[in-house]
Amino acid sequence: MDVVPGRLDSLSGRGTLYYRVLCATDQSGPSRRSGLLGAPAQAATEWLSDGSSRKTVTLVAVIVTCGAAYGAAMGSWRDPRLALYVAVKLPLLLLATAVVDALANGIWARWFGLDLPLERSLRAVLMAFALASIVLASFAPVVLLFSLTLANGDDDAARTAHDALGLVHVAAIAAAGAVAVRRQAAWVAHVHQGAPRVHAVVAVWLAVNLLVGAQISWNLRPWFGTPGMSVAFLRDRPFDGTFYGSVLRMILQHG
Repeated sequence: MDVVPGRLDSLSGRGTLYYRVLCATDQSGPSRRSGLLGAPAQAATEWLSDGSSRKTVTLVAVIVTCGAAYGAAMGSWRDPRLALYVAVKLPLLLLATAVVDALANGIWARWFGLDLPLERSLRAVLMAFALASIVLASFAPVVLLFSLTLANGDDDAARTAHDALGLVHVAAIAAAGAVAVRRQAAWVAHVHQGAPRVHAVVAVWLAVNLLVGAQISWNLRPWFGTPGMSVAFLRDRPFDGTFYGSVLRMILQHG
């Protein structure tokens, strides 16, 4: 079989993108380069301290691709159309949350005594979201298989399946977030060695991520469908209400 060098380089570049992001090493430079799952000090030096725009583009590409993979699995339970919709919406959720978080995180970092420019704040968020997206993508085949085995209709069995599926997604997202936050704390601590309360900064960042992400996810619902409701890209009047108001109503109803 004939091999076209240009074609081979293109395929190789796409095929090794996520391997390099995760744990690849690059021997072309004077020192070995580490991916996001490499030693925190090396990863922080390569990905957080390096101001190259190419790194940012790579992180965004990972978030979009891996987020779409998990999104498709998430929406597959109710309808194939919803799988397509959520494959588009989940990367949008992650990127929108990252932009808002970067602005807020930079302010909080300065309040805690860390000199963190906006660009580095955005990079730190994107690194964490990229790692979380990769973990979620690894869960996608299991979530897809689980979704396809559950009852799917408008009866009590479907409503029970809906609740079970919600717990699965919460567990998967929590696991991905835990991995990402632990790594993010190590990256920031390396870049700001000797700075006080680094872990407190990351804890505040996590709270901001949850608050912002929860509200944006409310506006972009549905995610995996609800028995008795039609499939749509967005709910009617998606900006009505808030995530926090809905939680409060549920507490009051069952309190």
